[in-house]
Amino acid sequence: MANGIAISKSLEKCVGECILDVPLQQILKGVSLLSLGCNQNLEIAREVGYAAGMVARSYGYSYLVVGTMDLLRDNDPDPLSKISRSPYITAQVLMNLVDGLVNSGVLPLIRISERFNQDLVRILVGRKAIYPAFVQDEGLILELEQLGYKTSFVLSDGSVKGRLPALRTTIEVDLSEVENIRRKVLLGAVVLLARGSDEIHVNRPLEKSGVLVFSDEDWLMEVARQVLQGARSPTGRLP
Repeated sequence: MANGIAISKSLEKCVGECILDVPLQQILKGVSLLSLGCNQNLEIAREVGYAAGMVARSYGYSYLVVGTMDLLRDNDPDPLSKISRSPYITAQVLMNLVDGLVNSGVLPLIRISERFNQDLVRILVGRKAIYPAFVQDEGLILELEQLGYKTSFVLSDGSVKGRLPALRTTIEVDLSEVENIRRKVLLGAVVLLARGSDEIHVNRPLEKSGVLVFSDEDWLMEVARQVLQGARSPTGRLP
C-alpha cells in the first residue's frame, strides 16, 4: 500500500509489513478486554500482552491494534471491547498490556474512537504513557493533541500521520505459555454479580445477578457452579 500499511481484519498470515486489527478474544480465546478489567490482578494484562504479541508475531505481524480509550457504560452495545467503568483501572490495564506487547516485539496501536474518555486521556498524558494510536477519523487527531496526546497515528486506511517507531527484537516466538496465561485470565475473572440468581452468564457482563464468566469451557463452568453454591469464592471484580 502506497504511503501506508496493510491492515488485516482476520488472523491470517501476513507477508511484509502489516497491522493486525481483530478483537483480543480472537487472538486468545475468551480473553476480552473486559476480562482483564474484571481481574483482581491487573498485572495479568502484562502477561496477556506478551502472549498476544507472540501469537501475532507467529502470523508475521509487527503491529497490533489493541485496547480502548472508551469506558464501559450501562446498556453498552459492545461491553467486551471495554476494560472498565473506571478511567484509572482502564489506564493501568492499558499500560500493562502495552508493556507486555512491547516486550514480545510487537508495537501496539491503541484504538481510539469518537467516544474516547477525556479523563482517561489526561491520566495517560499525566503518566507519560502516550502510545501510537489507531483512529477511524482524522478529526480525532486534533482533539487528542489538544489534550496533550501527541503521538503518531494510523488511520483506518493504513495511512500514517507522523512516524511509527520501529521495534527490533531478538526474542524467538514462543507459544508454550499462551494456554496457561489464557486460562489464568479466565480463572481470575469469575465474577459474582449478585446473589438471587442461579444463572451463569457467559460474556454477559450487564446482567444484574448470578455469576459472570468469559468462556463456556467445561472447567470454567464448573468453577462458576461452585461459586454459585458458595463452595468457592469469586475471583473477579464487578464490571
